[in-house]
Amino acid sequence: MKLPYVAIALLILATAYSAMVSFRQATFSQKKPGKLSWIFPESASRAVRFSIAALTLASLAALGLLLAMGTANSTHRSSRFLIPDGYTGWIRIEFEVQGAPPLPMDAGQYVLRIPSDGILRTSSAEQYGFAKDHYYYYSTQGARPLPDSGPAVLIWGKINGEESGASGTRKYEEFFVGTEQQFRDQVKEKNKNKSGL
Repeated sequence: MKLPYVAIALLILATAYSAMVSFRQATFSQKKPGKLSWIFPESASRAVRFSIAALTLASLAALGLLLAMGTANSTHRSSRFLIPDGYTGWIRIEFEVQGAPPLPMDAGQYVLRIPSDGILRTSSAEQYGFAKDHYYYYSTQGARPLPDSGPAVLIWGKINGEESGASGTRKYEEFFVGTEQQFRDQVKEKNKNKSGL
């Protein structure tokens, strides 16, 4: 996940900017009137200037290394979801289920063939990171892509979660297949059932 690295980068940039603004001051020397010193106050010694510059370079190098390691360790592959033709409703994928088969791969993508009840259990671990997933309705005649963006979108409310139960902690992914109105109706129904009305 790259989000923590982005937060660290923004923190470093905000700190560097604050330091530059706080040290900026006009010099009032007779030789160069009105000259601005952006980084260090005029009274800063050479050792202080060198130390701050070295710490700044070390921080930037460490951030670059962290970002590079995060990118290299990102193993998230795209997924191909095969959904029974005409299916509408919630899809749930449960990960790390003992005894369940691992997700097969084809052409560098994980293939998730969703059963008719909409629940797929796999022993594979949940994937983190960024990847473009693809959705298809499938039947004996083949597969046809489902729009996951634009005005005819049929994929809604994709979330990843974790819940605890008698069998331990289970990680899952859920999303809804159907029209926007069907999705809104299902969300209302879920909320109504949770509130016990």
